[in-house]
Amino acid sequence: MHIDGEFEGNIHSKNTVMIGKSGIVKGDIYAQKLIVSGKFQGNTESNVVEIQPLGRIEGKVITPEFVIERKGIFVGESKIMQKDTQVDKK
Repeated sequence: MHIDGEFEGNIHSKNTVMIGKSGIVKGDIYAQKLIVSGKFQGNTESNVVEIQPLGRIEGKVITPEFVIERKGIFVGESKIMQKDTQVDKK
């Protein structure tokens, strides 16, 4: 799923959710992988979370793998997800 516009609500995905540079998402995201190049405000529980340059996350992140690239912005709280509670890969 690729979001380049504005979206408000919760997202449940068994694949990758990508918020493009012009994307703005408010809500919770549960996904295999979350890639943020735009703005995300809310909570996420994903197996991999990446903040690209100039991407911004405001909220709570629960993940075993958290990548923040140069000039990526994170404001909030992060917790390490245990291996046995990872998001279903089906």
